[in-house]
Amino acid sequence: MEISQLLSALDPELSRCIAQEEQYQKNTLQLIASESLQSEETLLAAACAFANRTAVGNIGNQRLKGAKYADALEQLAAERACRIFGADHANLTPYSGSMANFCAYGAVMQPGDTALALDPAAGAHQSHGGAKNITSKMYRFSFFGLDRETLDIDYGEADRLARELHPKLIVVGSAAYPREIDYARLSRIAHENGAYLMADIAHFTGLVAAGLSPNPIPHADIVTGSTTKTLCGPHSGFVMCSAALREAVEKSIYPGHVASLHLQTVAAMAFALQQSQTPAFRKLMGRVVDNAQYLCKALENRGFGIFTGGTDCHMFLADLTPFGIDGKFFADLLEKAGILVNSKALPFDKSPLPMGIRAGTTVLTQRGMGHGEMDEAADLLLALAKDPKCLETVKQKAQALAMRFPEP
Repeated sequence: MEISQLLSALDPELSRCIAQEEQYQKNTLQLIASESLQSEETLLAAACAFANRTAVGNIGNQRLKGAKYADALEQLAAERACRIFGADHANLTPYSGSMANFCAYGAVMQPGDTALALDPAAGAHQSHGGAKNITSKMYRFSFFGLDRETLDIDYGEADRLARELHPKLIVVGSAAYPREIDYARLSRIAHENGAYLMADIAHFTGLVAAGLSPNPIPHADIVTGSTTKTLCGPHSGFVMCSAALREAVEKSIYPGHVASLHLQTVAAMAFALQQSQTPAFRKLMGRVVDNAQYLCKALENRGFGIFTGGTDCHMFLADLTPFGIDGKFFADLLEKAGILVNSKALPFDKSPLPMGIRAGTTVLTQRGMGHGEMDEAADLLLALAKDPKCLETVKQKAQALAMRFPEP
């Protein structure tokens, strides 16, 4: 009996919920920039025997007995991360990218210390000192933003603020900024002012692993990441650091922030890391970026504004101002049509409602779509942006496109 049939017999309500989600994913066009499809092997690894093992502590110093294979698993995953990214040390036990950030902060700062970060309003993550995030209550965050003319990160402002504020840590990363980051320049700014540099590559992890996005390891003291976005792995996070910060990072992770380990997730992370070094994965990531760049041009040709004029990665921001609609309205409308994005405020825009949407091409690319399908998707977005009344027609076309490219 298949697992789905067994689960259906034992718990029909839960089985129905899972089946509905599976069908929903099959029938929708997923343009959420933070999503990817996990392989069957990754899902199997996440359901392995390690799900039964409780481990609390560090490698070689677990508080509970019977953890020798847990140690071996953690070591395997850490070695793979170090080898792929060139790090001195890695820990893959934080439960998410945000948790990895909390662990990194705790390694080098005390509550009340000053940190300088790329502003979340410029595309950084809320865990980088966002006003509603716990990090802004624990540390004194100040922000640098983007150059209004070039729309590049304002490294001059970062330098000026670092000299003025003498932060303990400078943080850079992106949840919506689609251009490459000059880690070397930020490293010089940080170290000239007695600060550590932390780079959050949560969105870029798979692209960095595939050699398609700059690797911050040679320049940053601490690097955090997520395995669920472009790495196409499970929902989890990790911290990498220089040898000098190894002890501080380990203490911040345990006992500082992480207790019982999600070992089954670490197993899935280890497999995803191994797969990131295959030719097939590198080819996939190349196609993801190519599709994102093509979709940007396709939308721009249809009247959408594209923030920064394009993208260097898997995601981008589209400006809806030319159509006189806001991002929340449009994202809600697209969801009804089976097209998933999220609304996003545009840097420098003072509108009371977000006037943009954030989109990414990882999932559509994993399903085998290319330039022709990006044109079809752009046509569907244009149709709804111009006339919300064509919702049912767009919905039928979106579902037909999704069904032509089944999830692998």
